[in-house]
Amino acid sequence: MTDPAAPAAPQAPPPPEGFVAAAAEAPPAPAVTVRRRPRLTETDAWPDLVLSWFSVIFVAVALFSVMVPVSASLYGVPVAAAFGVALLSAGSLPLAMRWAWPGAITGLGGQAAFFALAVPPPGAPWPISVPMLLALCAGLVILALRGRFLPAVVLWGGTVFGSIAAVLPPARAEEPSTIAASFVSGAAVSAGVLGLAWLVRVLRGRVADTLEAERRTSATEHERRLVAEERTRIARELHDVVAHRMSIVQVQATSAPYRLSGLDEAATAEFGEIAANARAAMAEMRELLAVLRDPDAEAETAPQPGFAEIGPLVSSVRRAGLVVDARIVTTAPVSTAVGQAAYRIVQEALSNVLRHAPGAEAAVEVHGDATRLLVEIVNTPAADAAGRERAGAGRPDGDAGHGLLGMRERARLVGGTIETGPTESGGFRVAAVLPVAAPPAAGGTAG
Repeated sequence: MTDPAAPAAPQAPPPPEGFVAAAAEAPPAPAVTVRRRPRLTETDAWPDLVLSWFSVIFVAVALFSVMVPVSASLYGVPVAAAFGVALLSAGSLPLAMRWAWPGAITGLGGQAAFFALAVPPPGAPWPISVPMLLALCAGLVILALRGRFLPAVVLWGGTVFGSIAAVLPPARAEEPSTIAASFVSGAAVSAGVLGLAWLVRVLRGRVADTLEAERRTSATEHERRLVAEERTRIARELHDVVAHRMSIVQVQATSAPYRLSGLDEAATAEFGEIAANARAAMAEMRELLAVLRDPDAEAETAPQPGFAEIGPLVSSVRRAGLVVDARIVTTAPVSTAVGQAAYRIVQEALSNVLRHAPGAEAAVEVHGDATRLLVEIVNTPAADAAGRERAGAGRPDGDAGHGLLGMRERARLVGGTIETGPTESGGFRVAAVLPVAAPPAAGGTAG
């Protein structure tokens, strides 16, 4: 069977002699997948990430605007130096969002500069001012929530030991009680903030692990449900095929005594028994199918398409606007079950091209010999950038995943194999090797 001439399209090279047999014997070549780092807007985390960065930058700007006048007017830090101290302390917050150790070291640098330049007035918090304490707590929260516990401990420990060094000179110890109260309260508050942030990090990790386990379980159950639905659909199609054959057997056995003259009573009784068995088999199949049938699904009254309908299928897809180059050649008759599997694989592959690669071109190759049938569908990348991005993201929608599962299940049930994956040029390839005659468990009665 050869499909009519098609519009000009990229011609796939004809398979060499013995290509199907070689495909069955040689291990398949691994598909080359070009992976790219997904953009921020292509992930589900971008709203939280943008909100986190906005919050950190807002806090840094607010602390900077408060730290400069407090350091310059209350603690006597020169104005230019006050800007530098505030820039180090407040700037360490967004730096810690991206790089933990540079952020911690920058925060310690701002604390050290403040200890060296500040002259505490009587009654003011010392050795660490309130804006400096707020910047320290914010830095500890950022590092702890990011899971960088060691840089957070170094930042807290460096600030504590720096505070001790700052109060050692006698000139700065005029009010020991005030200094001690400020030191202890500052160290305790920052330590409490660090511990609380780390606890939140641990609890959030456990919740995330639980949600991920539930997601994997749900995905597994969803995949099993899709496979079960596809098997039920295949069972209904096989029922239609087998019922057609059994109906022919029943009609022939019933009419044999009237068509053939000279039959003895034993032959007539045997034909009657054959007809009765055929009717009983069809009744049992209908009862079994009633268990599998979805009560909400519409009854399928049209005959199931097979190998002979692949050509009309390609023609209908061409009328839908897809440029398809098709070559369908086989030298042996194909069983009904295998023909249905080949038709559904071509149908789903071309449907995926229409949905996920707008403007692409496709090539359909169907070659068969006495034992095996090769079905290959290859499409070029999408014509527009949006379509290429959807294809590069892995065809995420549920219909595509359901279709690929259905193709694999159909190939497996008739004893064949299938490979799917992107091509080096950015397109997509579906290649199935099916036996010409399905194994008895899948389609022996279907003939």
